[in-house]
Amino acid sequence: MLLLTATITGCGETDQTTTAPSVTAPVEATPMSFANSECPIMGGEPTEELTAEYDGKTIGFCCEGCPEKWAALSDEEKAEKFEEVKE
Repeated sequence: MLLLTATITGCGETDQTTTAPSVTAPVEATPMSFANSECPIMGGEPTEELTAEYDGKTIGFCCEGCPEKWAALSDEEKAEKFEEVKE
């Protein structure tokens, strides 16, 4: 059975036809690359949501309070903590 549909438009009317949504291939997210393997504050696994830039590198943190604690450290303290967790 063949089914045909037609759309009739006149003055002041708009075309009421719809088109099927286009299908796209799924996009895989690439994991963020951190300069550290562990959080420099608490030692947990770094997350993409909690990061800071340090010496031109992205540092990942594990907990909400870690970026603030990191920011409060002196440059010397940051260097020491980063040295312990860098990849």
